[in-house]
Amino acid sequence: MPCIAALPALALLVGCVLGVFTAAHAGAWCLAGTCFTLMAWGSWWRRHDLPTSLLLFLAFLCGGGALAAHAQAEADHPPLRALVERLTGESSTDPAAILQLPAIAEGELEADASPGERTVGLDLDVSTLHANGTSYPIAGGVRVAVAGELAKQQYEAWTAGRRIRAPMELRRPSRYFDPGVPDAEQALARRGTTMVGVVKSGALVEVLARGSSIDEAAARMRVISRQVIARAVGRWSAQSAAIVAAIVLGDRLGLGQDLRRQLQEAGTYHVIAISGGNIAILAGLVLALFGAAGLTMRIASVAAIGVLAGYAMLVGGGASVNRATVMAALYLGARALEHRSSPFNALAATGGLLLACSPLSIFDAGFVLTFGATAAILIGGGWIGPHLPESTWLRAPAALLLASLCAEAALLPVGALVFSRVTGAGLVLNFLAIPLMGLAQIAGMALLPAAALSWRLAEAIGWLAHVGAAGLVWSAGLVRFAPWAAVRVPTPSAWVVMLYYVAGVAALTVRGRRIGGEWWRSVSRGAAAVAVFSAVWIVAAPATWLLPRGRGRLQVVFFDVGQGDSILVRFPRGHTLLVDTGGLREDAAFDIGDRVVGPALRALGVRHLDYLALSHGDADHMAGAFSIVHDFAPRELWEGVPVPPFEPLQRLRAETDATAIAWRIVQTGDAIAIDGAEVMVRHPPPPDWERQKVRNDDSIVLDVRFGEVSLLLTGDISREVEPEVASHLEPAAIRILKVAHHGSGSSSTTAFLRLAHPTIAIASAGRGNPFGHPVPATLARLRAAGAEIFRTDHDGAVFVDTDGHDVHVRTWTGRTYELTTTAQRH
Repeated sequence: MPCIAALPALALLVGCVLGVFTAAHAGAWCLAGTCFTLMAWGSWWRRHDLPTSLLLFLAFLCGGGALAAHAQAEADHPPLRALVERLTGESSTDPAAILQLPAIAEGELEADASPGERTVGLDLDVSTLHANGTSYPIAGGVRVAVAGELAKQQYEAWTAGRRIRAPMELRRPSRYFDPGVPDAEQALARRGTTMVGVVKSGALVEVLARGSSIDEAAARMRVISRQVIARAVGRWSAQSAAIVAAIVLGDRLGLGQDLRRQLQEAGTYHVIAISGGNIAILAGLVLALFGAAGLTMRIASVAAIGVLAGYAMLVGGGASVNRATVMAALYLGARALEHRSSPFNALAATGGLLLACSPLSIFDAGFVLTFGATAAILIGGGWIGPHLPESTWLRAPAALLLASLCAEAALLPVGALVFSRVTGAGLVLNFLAIPLMGLAQIAGMALLPAAALSWRLAEAIGWLAHVGAAGLVWSAGLVRFAPWAAVRVPTPSAWVVMLYYVAGVAALTVRGRRIGGEWWRSVSRGAAAVAVFSAVWIVAAPATWLLPRGRGRLQVVFFDVGQGDSILVRFPRGHTLLVDTGGLREDAAFDIGDRVVGPALRALGVRHLDYLALSHGDADHMAGAFSIVHDFAPRELWEGVPVPPFEPLQRLRAETDATAIAWRIVQTGDAIAIDGAEVMVRHPPPPDWERQKVRNDDSIVLDVRFGEVSLLLTGDISREVEPEVASHLEPAAIRILKVAHHGSGSSSTTAFLRLAHPTIAIASAGRGNPFGHPVPATLARLRAAGAEIFRTDHDGAVFVDTDGHDVHVRTWTGRTYELTTTAQRH
């Protein structure tokens, strides 16, 4: 059956990709598209089929290019950010600019409020901004965090569609300038979020108007559904209730970081997403009910379309829901009109429609995953499906394996790009996960109507949903018996991803058309070999093996982790030491170890760590440690002063006790020789009482000596312990100082700097941090001491390279500095 929608859909896709990289030329795309359209019309009038098809392809391509170029230009220069730039006098092109502005924002909520550990999140579509005594009509998305206990009591009143007003501190989203770390600000802008804001209390959020009757009804249904799931499933397990809420409503707030990681490693995280399964179940239920009532298929199909549209609105849409809903609507609409079409035609038409409405969806992982997996399954099913076993008992598992293989093959580069992970465990675990998900899915969707009939019936169905959800978690836990099945990989290059898909499509096209001749068969085999080579390249990442690994030099990277510390030391023969892992706070939803430090390490070619030192237990130094320990398995983990009551460190130690990681206490006087360099511990001394809480002054201070160069890493020590540290220091021709406590005024005293005599000082601090670090007084003292100052909040990641005599410093923003011991002596 012909797939007439494939040509325009593919053209739109290619055009959107090209348009993103030519954002300044939307007008040229429009002009070219108009010309190709007129030429296609003329060719069609003369009945020239092949030229007409080619010209139509180019016309749609130019249309996609124009749409994407315009959308990308708006994402690069959103009006709201431009207004904030004008009011603050800062430029967004400055890496240090924070664009911080106190203002009152009015707008419409795009989704229901999402309660977190300490704040409540709001997605606000701003329409008016009041700042500096003036009101500005403006458009832009803002992600708002409402602080305080009152917010958790009021958040149910903040539902999608309602109009609110609140005073907030606006600022640009956090960015991390490190190798291998994607631009989070740009990713948010492509989804329509321009700025972030903080509201100090829920009492400051004023609801100006309720939403439309449809929005209000949908919000009420979501509240009732959450309450029913919490009561009927939550009585058996809170975790099961969270999973069922994610499957049925798309509400993933209750899923903890550990569960998310476990499902991602198992390759079964996709099963808790709202997808075609929900749509298929709902459509089948409606068609069955109307069929039982004796109504015509046309009426049943039209009714099913209405129900599916209502469900999509209820759960808030999303790429997979939109794809499944539009495909189902096209299919049901064709049935109502007594037409037939291939599934691939429906998929192509759906993709084209969604791209035309939102051309930057090509950067939405959900969009790529849902369309990629569906297309792969349709292709695989069409070619291999007829050859599956005839036996029912064998055909079903073979079909599931085929679907899993096709989806995994199609999405391997996407998983590496988006999640830095390639996993094959799902090929086996899907045999358990999908049936269990189906049980939880069907039971979860039946809960609400069951609760309306009988609460006892709802409780029984809730138990079935719990069994499915709990079984899903159990099946994901099986991956621990084969940890090699889930591999973390560096972000692959665009060229190898493109090579994988071009070669794969070429191989499939030649084979699918069954073009005869030995030459064409050779082309098909060669293209398949190139695709396999690309896949191996993505997984093995050989380019990272070729990165410099010591080469007789000491290499240090001060990562940009915001208001925190994380420093990689690579020794002359390639051994590695990571000092601290950054972090916002120990219970934050943003895992900086997984999202920032880990990708940066992999981009630098680090696959395993030899040593991990946690200077002390404050969250900004160790909150990312759990992911780092899990992904990089250091041989030794160093701690200074144990704090038995401190739960995060004790939990981390409990996890390392079950592995081969050695936990080592390091204190003043300890020395470790590594690759010709010496790591000396200058602090802390053995404690004379058992600590009950983490203290800055218990920080580990490391002095890494290589040749005539000293690297002094001071943690968060204050002026009280600086004299003790200084008394242990030995002279060095060049001393590189990690400025203590992010450059606070309580550290880096004149006396300490006179004794340490730093020639290079590096401060790790967050942009626009509330403490003002590094403070002007500390910077002045460092300059007076003769130190060249670098700051991660201004310079991004700072890279230091030395052979023990000469030092070369470069930063992520392009700043460079060189120093030799000869020059220092003179």
